[in-house]
Amino acid sequence: MDSTSQTPLSEDNCNVATQHSALFSALEQLKLSSSTRQKISPLDVAVISVERYLAPSNVNAKTDNISCTDVYAYDLIVTDGLWQVKCKLSTSLHNLLFRNILRSGIHVRILELVLIYDERRLGQSFVRINNLECTSGVSDVFRSVKNLDALSVWTNNDARTLSIIQMDLPLDAGRKHYLPLWNNEDPHGTVWSPNCSPVDVVFDVSKICLVADLEFFYVRGKPPRPILVRVMHKSRLRHYGKPTTSIDFPYQAYFEVADQSGVISMVLWNEVCVEWYHKLNVGTELYLNRCTLKQAYQQRSRPKMNNSLMFFNSIEISLNPESAVMSVIPPRKVQPQWCLPEVSYLFHTRSEIENLCNNTVVDVIGLVTFVGRTERLRSRGNAVPDRFWTYRWVHAVDGTSESPFILEIFSTSQPDMFNSIHPMALLVCTQMRVCCEQGSHRYLTSSAETQVFTTGYHKNQPYQSQPKVKAFIQWVKTQKDRDILAKCTVGGYYCCPSPQPTFTLNTDQSSAETKILALEDLKRELDSLQYREHKRVIIQGHIMTVKYHTWPVRTRDLTHNAPQQKQQVEASVVVASTSLTPPSEGQVVESEGRQTGRDTPESSDSSAGVPRKRKRALPLKRKMKRHYITRARALTQRENPMNLSLDDEDESEEEEGAPEPQDQSSEQASQSAATVDSSSGTNNHGSTEHRSVHSPDTFWQSSLIPASVLEAIEHVRAAGDLHRESVAECFCFDDQELHLRQINLHPSRWSPELYPPQHKAHPPAACHGYYTLTILGLNQQVAVDALFLPVWSSKDPRAASMSWSCHDNSFLSCLMSGHLCPPPNAADPTDTPCPTPEEVMSSAASLEQEHVVCMLDLCLLGDGKTEAICSKVYRMSDIITPQTNSAQ
Repeated sequence: MDSTSQTPLSEDNCNVATQHSALFSALEQLKLSSSTRQKISPLDVAVISVERYLAPSNVNAKTDNISCTDVYAYDLIVTDGLWQVKCKLSTSLHNLLFRNILRSGIHVRILELVLIYDERRLGQSFVRINNLECTSGVSDVFRSVKNLDALSVWTNNDARTLSIIQMDLPLDAGRKHYLPLWNNEDPHGTVWSPNCSPVDVVFDVSKICLVADLEFFYVRGKPPRPILVRVMHKSRLRHYGKPTTSIDFPYQAYFEVADQSGVISMVLWNEVCVEWYHKLNVGTELYLNRCTLKQAYQQRSRPKMNNSLMFFNSIEISLNPESAVMSVIPPRKVQPQWCLPEVSYLFHTRSEIENLCNNTVVDVIGLVTFVGRTERLRSRGNAVPDRFWTYRWVHAVDGTSESPFILEIFSTSQPDMFNSIHPMALLVCTQMRVCCEQGSHRYLTSSAETQVFTTGYHKNQPYQSQPKVKAFIQWVKTQKDRDILAKCTVGGYYCCPSPQPTFTLNTDQSSAETKILALEDLKRELDSLQYREHKRVIIQGHIMTVKYHTWPVRTRDLTHNAPQQKQQVEASVVVASTSLTPPSEGQVVESEGRQTGRDTPESSDSSAGVPRKRKRALPLKRKMKRHYITRARALTQRENPMNLSLDDEDESEEEEGAPEPQDQSSEQASQSAATVDSSSGTNNHGSTEHRSVHSPDTFWQSSLIPASVLEAIEHVRAAGDLHRESVAECFCFDDQELHLRQINLHPSRWSPELYPPQHKAHPPAACHGYYTLTILGLNQQVAVDALFLPVWSSKDPRAASMSWSCHDNSFLSCLMSGHLCPPPNAADPTDTPCPTPEEVMSSAASLEQEHVVCMLDLCLLGDGKTEAICSKVYRMSDIITPQTNSAQ
């Protein structure tokens, strides 16, 4: 993060800012008040930054008893456009940060402030926010403020507080640095020394020793002589801090260094990491003096190198702040007679990957064609709660195969590199490991030693002289930008590796990967999701309803002839009680077939508790007919997926036979339901955007239980309509920065260039529609909604990781395979037009009374939007249960 350096205002400007600043007045009133806690009139401010750090150390606390909200503390810098102040956030408001509701750039309304004094120190205090309200939009304050660094800083006459803001330090005196907002592996803040040009070093080459001699010094307990080495590999940072420790900079980083005699590990600790991590890169030459030798830690991964050097794994070089003396040698000063080994690489082409065994280490170079959104994965088995890994999926091609490299890239402590990966970029990834999964194509995943380099960062890298790198560059020169750009996509839901064809039930209840979750426990899993966290859960039950929706939603469906649509909505509630109700007055009215008598906080469109009078339902055949579209219209929509001006008058036509008129009580019930929905705000699983904005085009409902029973079942609405963030978009090179802002995690600090431009929609890569599944638990007490987003063609990025198999295009086959299948005799089975939705839905009756196991991929997209997509459905015949030995 950039330093928050402050530019003092002139005396006249400062007086004007003071007179008109509501923030300054509220803080001065709090300062002069006899009570340190004060509820204030609503104070409208903008959030400049949100910073995270370990909570104040408590050596007497037990780690097992530490809750998620107690692990980290958060500082906010807020402004009213004239003054700014750094405040600590109350732990009761941390959940707003976890779900990215409270974030940088938005407008908030502060309701209560507290002035906190540090009673263990003299003259130290800070402001804490105890209560606030959030909005979802960008604050208008940023429209008027051109330079955030020029804003005046309010302090409680405390010079230390001002220096804390200027030096980018936490408010709590017990911590010396900030952590990145979404993971712990990236260096963050101005406390980290940048990579600068090395200065000239004077040393005596005659007094150095070789790496092979270090073991001699270690055995005899003597301090080693200086050594000259070259960095061969660099690992990502490891943050080992805990709330129960008081180490200022709890970091560790491993490097592999070598000279002509061999390779040895070098580990940086604490402050040495902060000072040297950016300065030491692969290929850097070092002069080490007064280094400490220790027994090597064996329980860690090590990089694989393509050379004949000897590895010394019994000891390692330990550089700590007390004894480390280290110097970087400028490249022009490196002498050939030192015989330092060249950095070795293991580059493989895409065609060679198919012949490699699982867990083989490779280096790859490719032209990026797909960049997925950044997601977070909760680290399990860690003593500190709420520790996350950040990762993303990337596709890259090298011209040796029709299939791309499928890369799972976790954070490599290179945040600038990681966040700038975009289509059309040249990408190099080192120390990747081959993964072979049944039912999925091979993919590569990063390791602790992986380094990533993208366009703009290749200069002076040692791999430039590699033969396969040179061959790849020659291939790129033969390609046309227009042809590559047509294949580039970004974002969207991505599932890799694909679920295996059969499901093996693990009897070990500690294994979360194959543990079946009860539907009543699904709500707890949804509540625990944090921003962009991906979680896969497994449930079982019966599929009760299937609805197909075309996508994208046409604008005309939402805005054309609103009064007439309202009348049709009220009529449809009476005619088809099991159908979804179209929008009424811009809001969503839950259908009578889904209304319950209880309050369900999972859904923002719930009409619970609304009195209603049930009307006589028409026969099922007629109700289903209302929701089917003609084949001609289905083909028209498929051929024009982005045509927002299609005429929908045919869709609104009524079938023969007028619906039964709606009486006054039913009309009042619909209006009451609409009122309840319009007044509801963001909830645990809800979204601030409207749900179910259009009726399904095709519809099927099981007859397993009566409709009256289905109405009374508790409904966990894990998913509403398909969100745009769930669909991969075609990449536009001119909108590269906009794409990156959408797929990267929200920044911790706001800057003027992040102000969103006017909405600019990009066409979806390959999405014509989606299905909504209602899954009923075996006990028929709880039901859940999930989306099924099939792969339509090879243009979908998910198709690259999927084993494309032919099937009969029954709906159950589509659920099991994850894709629709063209005719078996097609010349190009991945690009032949798929069957129409009504043809697929015609076989949905095969789901009747079918006991299935479903894999759901959950992700909290932020701003209250939850993604729940069914990635795989298993029949009971596909379940493998391990045989347990009977007692003898």
